[in-house]
Amino acid sequence: MGLLMTLSDVEELSAGIWLFELPPHQMAHFGKAQNSIGATSAILFKSCSFESKTRQLQFEAENVVPTNVGTSSRTIGFLSESLTGRPVTKPREINAETALLGPGDRAFLDLTKKEMSQKMHETALALLKEVRSRSPGNLKRGQSRNFSETPDNFWYVIVQPQIDELSITVRGTVGHFANVSKLEIKNDRGNTRFKVRNLNDIPEAVALIFHAVRKPS
Repeated sequence: MGLLMTLSDVEELSAGIWLFELPPHQMAHFGKAQNSIGATSAILFKSCSFESKTRQLQFEAENVVPTNVGTSSRTIGFLSESLTGRPVTKPREINAETALLGPGDRAFLDLTKKEMSQKMHETALALLKEVRSRSPGNLKRGQSRNFSETPDNFWYVIVQPQIDELSITVRGTVGHFANVSKLEIKNDRGNTRFKVRNLNDIPEAVALIFHAVRKPS
């Protein structure tokens, strides 16, 4: 038997999917991860045991495969069968594709899935994945359908289901973004606004987002 490890205060998100705290430096005990993207880490359990009453997750270290090392202690664990084997019952919608995102990011995607077309939900997901691959963070919902980036609000997005579009505002004047993208840009109270209407707009949108004026870290 290998080294038996126990995690406490574990939240079961779904059958075979858990949320817990595991500092990035401790991920190194399980080997080199495939990726280092965003704030949330992810590990795959070949086998493990979860006790719902005590909220403890037990596993042998040799049965863990790290798939992503994030910048925070927030970690998602997946039992391999929950991804590729037997069907599981999901108490609330979550999947491997969005589990690495923060709660605000997932709220944004939930809203686009609920109120926009499938095409625009897929566009929103692809856009957010592109942003998170370059910059860890988390969206924060404001009034109505507005979501602002945290901790630095260098871009924010408004879900517009009535016209099936995303309206994005980036920090900086229109002049600052001249010749950055082929998308039409407009002044938005000293900042710059543009629309995303389909998947083809994503490369241009990402170029604008990452040309935005950032606060010193």
